[in-house]
Amino acid sequence: MSRRQLLSVAVVAAVALATGFLVAGQVKAQLLTPSNQVARYQALVRSVQDLEATNAGSRSQIAALRAQIDALESDAAGRSAVTQALQNQVADLRAHAGLTPLHGPGVEVELANGIPGPTTSGQASYLVNYQDVQDIVNLLFAQGAEGVAVNGRRITPLTAYSGSEGQVVIDQGPPQSSPLKLVAVGDRNRMVAALDDASALPDIRAREVQFQLHLSFFGSPDVPLPAYDSSLQIPHVSAI
Repeated sequence: MSRRQLLSVAVVAAVALATGFLVAGQVKAQLLTPSNQVARYQALVRSVQDLEATNAGSRSQIAALRAQIDALESDAAGRSAVTQALQNQVADLRAHAGLTPLHGPGVEVELANGIPGPTTSGQASYLVNYQDVQDIVNLLFAQGAEGVAVNGRRITPLTAYSGSEGQVVIDQGPPQSSPLKLVAVGDRNRMVAALDDASALPDIRAREVQFQLHLSFFGSPDVPLPAYDSSLQIPHVSAI
């Protein structure tokens, strides 16, 4: 075999070898690509599964937190309702004790001395006394008054009445004398009807006739009442 033939065979062999390598590389690439796609798909599936597991855990935590929030809100609402009820009770007690100002529909009453005249009792019955004031106050409370004041001094459940002829002392306040103004907040119609009843306040009614003791009253749409003056000073008593 000549040298040229040998060279031709060598060239053909080299070309065949290169072609073989190229074909083998393509085959290998074709075999690896599906494998890589499967691996990437499996990794993606695992990532999705991990994310779903994380989301499920987060949802459980959120549900637990919402349950806690609902429980706390319900407890707070219950406490708020109890607190409000207690505050309302305290407000009612303070109002009943005269510790807070009041205003609303009510009546205004004026009580004044009459004209001196003969009497068999030896007393100046034409003068207003503390028992007259006490009788009127009791009548007003019995007929729906929520609060009463006499000459600007608030009456309480513990109020004490005293005085001598022509003077009325309420609690530790100064002596009051005619004319006396009583104001009451409450059921205006009931109080007016009671004051207008001829059978009510019999002693005052009798002295109205005999001594012209003055008793007048009228309903008002808005009557103001001051709070009780809790001062312990006794201004009408001086030190010796």
